Amino acid sequence: MTEKAIELKGIRFAYDGGGEVLRDLDFTLRYGEFAILAGVSGNGKTTLLSIISGVIPGIVPGKLEGSIRLDGQDMTGVTLGKRARLVGSVFQNPEDQIVHDRVEDEVAFGCENLGIPKVEIAERVDRALKRTQLKAGRETRKLSGGQKQRLMAAATFAMGQRILLLDEPLANLDRQSAIGLLRTLREMANEGCAVLMVEHRLDLALAFADTVYSLSEGQLIEEKDKEALRTRSQTLIPYDNDPITGGRVLISLRDVYYGISHIDVLRGVNLDIRAGERVTVLGPNGCGKTTLLKILARLIYPSSGGYEQHLIRAQHVHARPEWFRAAGYVHQNPSYQLFMPTLWEEILRGAKTKDRAERMIALFGLSGLEGRHPQSLSEGQKRRADVAAVCATEPGVLFLDEPTVGQDDANLTRMLESLHLLQKESGCAIVTVTHDVRCKEALSDRRVIMKMGRII
Repeated sequence: MTEKAIELKGIRFAYDGGGEVLRDLDFTLRYGEFAILAGVSGNGKTTLLSIISGVIPGIVPGKLEGSIRLDGQDMTGVTLGKRARLVGSVFQNPEDQIVHDRVEDEVAFGCENLGIPKVEIAERVDRALKRTQLKAGRETRKLSGGQKQRLMAAATFAMGQRILLLDEPLANLDRQSAIGLLRTLREMANEGCAVLMVEHRLDLALAFADTVYSLSEGQLIEEKDKEALRTRSQTLIPYDNDPITGGRVLISLRDVYYGISHIDVLRGVNLDIRAGERVTVLGPNGCGKTTLLKILARLIYPSSGGYEQHLIRAQHVHARPEWFRAAGYVHQNPSYQLFMPTLWEEILRGAKTKDRAERMIALFGLSGLEGRHPQSLSEGQKRRADVAAVCATEPGVLFLDEPTVGQDDANLTRMLESLHLLQKESGCAIVTVTHDVRCKEALSDRRVIMKMGRII
């Protein structure tokens, strides 16, 4: 098909109080085409999607210039609601979009807003759930991060727009789920949709895309050599991986169960975490990885079974402040733990010295952003800010839940090298939940593989 789905000319944009993010940008995407937008974290990829969808300037203010045409129609003055009839969007953080308690109601919600007849909505919901391998009847709050990403993809597919914008939809998906979603997107492009996806996991996505673009200095550049991109994305991140057997036991779980509403999320888990070792927790979406990490970090407590920690002396509840100075936790959603008015204050808040805060900012590639509000950063920058802020506290155990989401290869390498350097200096243990093939080797002295709530 040759009709133009998206046509941008001379796009310039600057956030209020900030410099230009996009400069004289031109871009065309046709129906039937599947394009990937890659590039350095913080270079404006999410901004570009927001301009196309109308989130900018409909919700997020700024100075926008240039021409935007969707499906051949001039979008000047067209509201966000009217654009939503043409464009389906999947955001970086699925929790920003979920409004209903049950999976099927969430998928139906957008269709109801479009005034689609009830009988047709039921058919669309069923088809979208099958495409994303989700089951009706599930409670949305009990879904894993990856399952929530699939849910928002399902809700978007059900609405039936022919222009699809997806912002890192593979971020928290296991390999099988990621490939399944990519196949669905390829099928939808073949059926006549236009698909534009921001993504860093090029090792999986390249085989399904027609074209790949990167953003550099506010302009789009088409990447002609996909084979070079594929080779680069499949190269293991360099690291110093002298295996560490670990020292004394810091945390022990014995026959631990954890249940929600009579459903066992963890089933008889036994695990020791030792001083100085690097452990990765792997497994498919929904198998209990984040739940295990939260129990290890004492953010939640087992339904039954034994828990012992030897990181601090006190065991009782009144020792929680002391515990959270000794155990650092980085959440899957970076916005959960950014509270201060500037990045500098965020990093300094838990640091023992000013020098420590300055060093963390430099190590994690955040120099020059000190005066920015943390919530104004890109998702990749927010994640590095979270890791830097937690590392500034010098924890004895560091818990990381999908820390590499939103990182281009250069920033991922920087993050891993910084974590290794700090771990060698302090002897802390690092426990990481990840689906990122680029780093799971680099963060492993030992792997814990889970399936259906058990360590297998």
